[in-house]
Amino acid sequence: MPSITRLISIVGLLTIAIDNRYYLFAEAGWRPLSLSSRGTSTPSIRSSTTTTTDVEDQDDRSRLSLLPSALFGVVNSDLAGGDQTRRHLASFLVATSFRGGGGDGCVNDSDITQHQEDDDGAHLGESNNNDNADDSVADTIQDIPSKGTNSKKVKGKIEVDNDDERYSRQMYTLGARAHNLVRSTTAVLDGPLGGKKRLHALSSDSLDVRYQGADGFEGVDANDDNLHAPTPTNVGDDLLLTNETPSGLLYEVAKNLALSGVGRIILVQDDYNDDGEELGCIDAGYFDGSLDDLGAAYHRAALEEVCAVNNSKDETVLIGESDEEEGNSDVDEQEVMGLHDGATLLAEFIQRLNPGVQVDVLSRSKLMHLLQSENSGERDDYDESDDGQDNVTLGNNPVMVCVDRSISVQLEMNDACRYQLGSTTSKSRIIPFLSVETAGVHAKIFCDFGPKFTIVDEDGETPRSTLLDRIEEIAGDVARDEDSDRLHYSVHCIDGERHDVSCGDVVEFHIEHNDDHGAKVSFPMCQVISVKSPTSFIVTEWAGDTANNKPTDSSSSILSLISGKARSFSRIKLPKQISFSSLREILQPKEESITSLNCCNDDTLFAPSDLDKSFDPVRRRAIMTAMSALDGFVMKYGRLPSKLSNSNRENDGAKHKRSDIERFLSVARKFAKECDGHSANMDKWESMITQFAQNCRAKFTPVQALSGALAAQEVLKAATGLYNPVRQFLLYDCDEVLHGSNEESGESGIEFSTTPLGLSYLLGQQTSNKLAGSSLFLVGAGAIGCELLKNLAAMGAGTGKQGRIIITDMDTIEKSNLSRQLLFRDSDVGEFKSIAARAATLRFNPNCHVEAHTSRVGEEEDGPFDDEFWSSGCNVVLNALDNVEARLFVDSQCVTHGLGLIDAGTLGPKGNVQVVIPHASESYGSSADPPEPDIPVCTLKNFPYEISHTIQWARDLFDGYFCRRPRQANDHVDEMAQVEDLTAFGQSLIEKLGDDAALEMAGELGEDLGPFPFIFGNADTSDPEYVSAVKKESLNWAIHQAHQLFFVAMNELLQKHPIDSVDDDGALFWSGARRAPKPLRYIPLDSEDEEVSAQQVLINERIAQFVSSASRLRMESFLEINDGDFASLITLEEAFISLQSHAKMLDTKKKSREILHNLSGGGGDVDTLSLILDRLNGAKVGASFLPRLNLADFEKDDESNGHVAFVTAASNLRAMAYGIPPVDAMETRRVAGRIVPAMITTTGLVSALSCLELVKLLKGLPLTMYRNAFVNLALPFFAFTVPMPAAEVPSVHGKTHTIWDRISIRGSSKHPVHSMTLKSFLKKTLKKAGCGNDVEVSSVSYGPYMIYANFLHSDDEEMLETPLLDTVKDAIISEADDETPLVDEFAESDMKKAITARQKAVLAKLDHKRFLEFSATVEDHETGEEYELPAVRLFLDKFQQSTDDLGEN
Repeated sequence: MPSITRLISIVGLLTIAIDNRYYLFAEAGWRPLSLSSRGTSTPSIRSSTTTTTDVEDQDDRSRLSLLPSALFGVVNSDLAGGDQTRRHLASFLVATSFRGGGGDGCVNDSDITQHQEDDDGAHLGESNNNDNADDSVADTIQDIPSKGTNSKKVKGKIEVDNDDERYSRQMYTLGARAHNLVRSTTAVLDGPLGGKKRLHALSSDSLDVRYQGADGFEGVDANDDNLHAPTPTNVGDDLLLTNETPSGLLYEVAKNLALSGVGRIILVQDDYNDDGEELGCIDAGYFDGSLDDLGAAYHRAALEEVCAVNNSKDETVLIGESDEEEGNSDVDEQEVMGLHDGATLLAEFIQRLNPGVQVDVLSRSKLMHLLQSENSGERDDYDESDDGQDNVTLGNNPVMVCVDRSISVQLEMNDACRYQLGSTTSKSRIIPFLSVETAGVHAKIFCDFGPKFTIVDEDGETPRSTLLDRIEEIAGDVARDEDSDRLHYSVHCIDGERHDVSCGDVVEFHIEHNDDHGAKVSFPMCQVISVKSPTSFIVTEWAGDTANNKPTDSSSSILSLISGKARSFSRIKLPKQISFSSLREILQPKEESITSLNCCNDDTLFAPSDLDKSFDPVRRRAIMTAMSALDGFVMKYGRLPSKLSNSNRENDGAKHKRSDIERFLSVARKFAKECDGHSANMDKWESMITQFAQNCRAKFTPVQALSGALAAQEVLKAATGLYNPVRQFLLYDCDEVLHGSNEESGESGIEFSTTPLGLSYLLGQQTSNKLAGSSLFLVGAGAIGCELLKNLAAMGAGTGKQGRIIITDMDTIEKSNLSRQLLFRDSDVGEFKSIAARAATLRFNPNCHVEAHTSRVGEEEDGPFDDEFWSSGCNVVLNALDNVEARLFVDSQCVTHGLGLIDAGTLGPKGNVQVVIPHASESYGSSADPPEPDIPVCTLKNFPYEISHTIQWARDLFDGYFCRRPRQANDHVDEMAQVEDLTAFGQSLIEKLGDDAALEMAGELGEDLGPFPFIFGNADTSDPEYVSAVKKESLNWAIHQAHQLFFVAMNELLQKHPIDSVDDDGALFWSGARRAPKPLRYIPLDSEDEEVSAQQVLINERIAQFVSSASRLRMESFLEINDGDFASLITLEEAFISLQSHAKMLDTKKKSREILHNLSGGGGDVDTLSLILDRLNGAKVGASFLPRLNLADFEKDDESNGHVAFVTAASNLRAMAYGIPPVDAMETRRVAGRIVPAMITTTGLVSALSCLELVKLLKGLPLTMYRNAFVNLALPFFAFTVPMPAAEVPSVHGKTHTIWDRISIRGSSKHPVHSMTLKSFLKKTLKKAGCGNDVEVSSVSYGPYMIYANFLHSDDEEMLETPLLDTVKDAIISEADDETPLVDEFAESDMKKAITARQKAVLAKLDHKRFLEFSATVEDHETGEEYELPAVRLFLDKFQQSTDDLGEN
């Protein structure tokens, strides 16, 4: 018997005493008793009449938030009745206590109102009509009707600032058009929501059927130890069964859509009668929440976050009494009951993920009514006018998603979205439909977006503008189309350029410049009919978009192309219309009532998800059969099949029952009308069906996360027309992870502890224990890191006594992180990512042992990640990094210490995962991606031909003007102020920099320090006279810079290389990649000397934008500013006025300079020093004021600082001069800020695949079972490949080794390592490597430091007799370094050497290392060949006994 002293029910009150801890429950109201009269709080779920009060005392609030965790604590820790009793009691306690699980633990209005410091009062959200993507006021209240109503609406009353920054990274992936459509999308989600399920009376004979999946495993014998069904209050009466766990896949889809910024999410819940009883629970037996680890983790996290549940397990919690005497009845029954409802909990969770998403909850009957109204074109009133849902519509851009639903439900919903439901009207629209479900290690996605779905952009890639060499007409038989008279032409790129076109693409050609009057040369668009090479292809004139009645411009002539007027080309993205079939049309063609699997023979209906598995017809038919049979099995038996065999059980003396696997095979055979005729294929088919039946009951977290990412991405495709959708099925499985799990997995082997039940059911308790006891090092807590932590928590990683998850990230949370990092909220902005991620991870699984660090991981970093950590602190490393340098360092540490590594990365819709298996596969560093090509300096300076060139030029200009030059002035101001004669200063500049660079620097110092004598005032920002003087000087400076950059410099370039000049090879200089610039200058509109064309008006505007942004930043170099003080300091109008007044002045100065230049004889006889001194004279006068200029570091994420505005203005002006199409500030910001586009869907996908490979690593599977992944969700494309084995490196005497092998050398008590000489080390190395007398060590190095080279040191007896460690230190100290030297405290006092800070740090780390690793090469004297040995590992004395010999050979 468990330690339950009494269980009494008296007049609706129930008291339970457990080890002297009392829990009191009230049947009506069921609210916790306030333990203190101080302070109140208002739950986040409330009716419109609830008033808001502030929280006065956090301690009192936390007392009432102990309910769920306290119950779990007592159940898990204090009961001595065994696992079964503990589970039974937990089911009962949770079933009752969570009915009142709100209380003061709920978050109040102050918590959900996200008020930013810079809030301008804007309210975000989506109005009910969702007509556009612009955020509108969502000033609504939480409306939670009584239990008997059919639905409720959950909308957060949220105040947030502009959400552009939240979605900025996603915006760069989707684009503004698609993002706006996403913001106007309504996603309707139908899936298992969890929560209470009230069933009608069950007889004892039906317990073996009706008790399936409620809170544990299936069982037919009520006395079986593995039966974990809830205890009925009274058999024969109504039973209250608890199924708290929702679908983890449903939460994944909702999370991904919420973070992606859909305008609204509608959650579909089952219908209830007035007594709160469920009317026809949909798919009651199709989902078993007890084996959904991800759903359980999300449920815990949502309760913890929404209700602020305290994890304390030691405090007494009383439930049932209200503190009416004190007048502190804080918890409304209606509010508390809302937490039972899975829809309400998910809705609240979504609101916290993204306050800008509106969430509604609809009953199934109301949804079907809305779908019928949508498709019939009617908007008639709903019968139940008082249900609070009359204002809920599907919006203008709805998408329907079925999650973890049976095929029967999928067919019903798809029909409702697709057909008119008997309506005879023609006014209907087809609502895109999507279904996604997982079963064990299998997943299936189906899409039906209607018979006429338009894809606006198939791949999301920005077409490249490729430089054109020539176009030639093709002669001969292939010169014309067979069905027309259109000629064919060959297109050739210039040398070094590659095109990005494919067969069927339409391309357009561009001219270099428009003339001054804006006239445009029109070229015909052409269609690619054949691609010959990466640099050439064949086209013909495009006939036009006949599908949309858009013929090509017949007036255009191809002759203009052949004549060579076009300079570049790019492909055009044209809308493409595709057709989908409905699920019923595919599975039940010709109105058949029985599901058909003939669709398996149609390759066009299946999108490949694996280049190996997807093209296996037997696998495809088996999985489709199994998914269909699963619905039939549940309909027949009311539950999911179980691994537990019933063949040896008896039921009241009846015959032995068939096992569920045998039953499932029987159902599957009925669905499979035809199978392959070969017996081998039949065996394979039945093996796959059997495997499916054994595992389909449980949910596998990585497969759920992967499917949730894919499903959410398909929703976005349906809403936007961006990217190719799945057509129409996508089947995925990772059955290789089951390798070796058959004997240890199943129900009978599961211990009901903290390990996840679903994982144990699938892979066995041993695998679960390995994951729980492992030490995992997660490097990076950003987007991928957050997803990994969520998955790991759900899988029970780090929950064992020796297990832990170590995370590190030195970055802090920014608002742009919130659209793809689910662990962070608006209130976390500014916090360290690792710290916030740890707290959020514990919400998903409080049993996880998580360590958070803010240290950087790197070779030169001090911190907790030393050799001790890498040697024994972790088992597997998971990379969630954003730079290659850090990845390579972590990879090197994993190879050195024999650790497994999983690396993941994303770029927009693209992602990759690489797994490194110790002693088996190649490492991350074994194959490197080609580096991004640097832009040549000459291209940046003089010959740009792409917008990226002009943006980089403008970015460098920003750094030069507002960072480098102010620092340069500050560095020299004191020296210039003190020196009396500038000659020595000028001479030193020439000696250090050279003539040209010294002359340029002198000019910059004159510009930056010279103005100070002319700026009146006391450098007081509040002094209007001083600010006015600075503004005037800044405007003058900006106008001068614009004239020099875009007119003078370009004229000088054209004078040096005239338009008709030729290069050394006799070809035109301005050809190929070189474009002749067009000098730009400001011309007043009222100019009498020059005509002002429309093009010149645009030039004037661009110059004014440059002057406005440049002068503003110049002012901020001189003024001490506060944020926002000068956001509009110099307007565009002021810039125009200054430009107008300076136009004639600049011409006058130009003539004056020409006269002075001629009088001085052209400047040829003036020496450089004199020119430098002339420019420095003004700077010296300014330096006497001892000014300090402000530096500006480029900040891409702050639109108010003007940084991106300056770069955009400068870049577009230069682009205009070189005939390059300009871009907007958004694209400039992406390129200049090196922003990596990111999406939560891609992040979720690669994180899921990473966790899958982690399981394989911990199981120790053979190399062939692992998969590297390369995906592109836009296409969609999936490639899974087996990792390459570690390369065999040839060594002496025909031996080979890999990067994992080591030669280990240790000292002894007689000959310790610290006294080991270099000669002794060389001998030991040769002996350990198995080399003979004919082999000699040719070189030894420690990292970048050369220790020994035989051609230099073989005869140096003094060096050979020097202790090795001293030789290493000498090599480090003697290395050339540009840093300022320090005194070497490691050297002898009488012969101290100068070392740098970096060298000192390297020396200091030597004392903390477990071992040193050397690279060594040997030379075979017989063959003359030189070979590389495995890394030579020298164990230091103090670590020899505690260090294992990793990879010793």
